[in-house]
Amino acid sequence: MINIIKVLITLAVFTKASIHDLREREVPDGLWVFMVISGIFLDAIQYFIDPYNVSIAILQFIIIFALANFMFYVAGFGGADAKALIALSVMFPIYPRIGMFPILNTGIGIFAFSVLSNSVIVAPILALIMLIRNLKERDGRLIYRFIGFKVDADRIPKFHNLLEYVDENWNIVRVVRGIEPDELMLKRLKEAKERGIVDRIWVTPALPFLIFMTAGLVVAILMGDLLVWIIFKYL
Repeated sequence: MINIIKVLITLAVFTKASIHDLREREVPDGLWVFMVISGIFLDAIQYFIDPYNVSIAILQFIIIFALANFMFYVAGFGGADAKALIALSVMFPIYPRIGMFPILNTGIGIFAFSVLSNSVIVAPILALIMLIRNLKERDGRLIYRFIGFKVDADRIPKFHNLLEYVDENWNIVRVVRGIEPDELMLKRLKEAKERGIVDRIWVTPALPFLIFMTAGLVVAILMGDLLVWIIFKYL
């Protein structure tokens, strides 16, 4: 029962945080504070109901805390992403089991790490979604069908990077790695559409990693650690 409550709280917090991150690129710290306080309270109840190894629980927290800070300060990991990992390590000192779930395994026993590794693995699923969405598109580079979609040149969505833009000579330039548009680029695109040079262009969404972490969280709860499963099954 405790694990169900923990999972429901975590899913609610991660979903809310993902929505904030997607719309505003900022996540209120209060969400992580709430998750940590709830986690400590529920951990205490869980320990009295079904005692677990506190030393291992503390060790996994130290490992995740160190990893999150390393990724934030050295590897350019987002602040919200790092806080999400730390909050997970508090909420789940041991890997949660709910009935038959997770189906495959409980990873290496560190739930936050399983969520992180799953996030990296499920991220490419977005490429398949993009491809299905772009089945009717015929122009542009093939790679664009996997990483972006077309929009009106004078209506670039917020938090989207350009795969195509217009240079100072009014030539259409195509790139593989999205470019964050500035005011000049947006103005030139609007003028280019007015002149009939371009109508719609390819853009790629700058999706926050927290969305993939939420997907990795669901996979970790239902299936387990995909990386561990792949290693032991195929390597």
